[in-house]
Amino acid sequence: MSNESSKELGESGEKCAAAFLNEKSFDILKRNFRYGRSGEIDIIAKRNNLIVFVEVKNRTSDRFGGALYSISSKKKRNLKLAAKAFLSFHPEYNRPDYTFRFDLISITDNTVEWIEDIVR
Repeated sequence: MSNESSKELGESGEKCAAAFLNEKSFDILKRNFRYGRSGEIDIIAKRNNLIVFVEVKNRTSDRFGGALYSISSKKKRNLKLAAKAFLSFHPEYNRPDYTFRFDLISITDNTVEWIEDIVR
């Protein structure tokens, strides 16, 4: 797969995931939040007092074990760093009355799978 088609696949997955979250009554706060070289969060969404940092994986197949297996400990560490940066830039969300969670939305063959709480 070329870089351009890989990029397009990722963008279409993020668009699908954002629509999915909207259907679940989440407001999208930010897409493609970047922090430094390695920290990126695909979608940051809010519903009531829950902030969800979402990693999106759009796959054409689960041949290599599925999207969950692509979330390494390094990726989890980078997600945490980026989430801390987002909260430092947006102190209005960095309050005790908010709950934070890291989720994965996997799209394979137009089927959406939502895996909650992938980072502990």
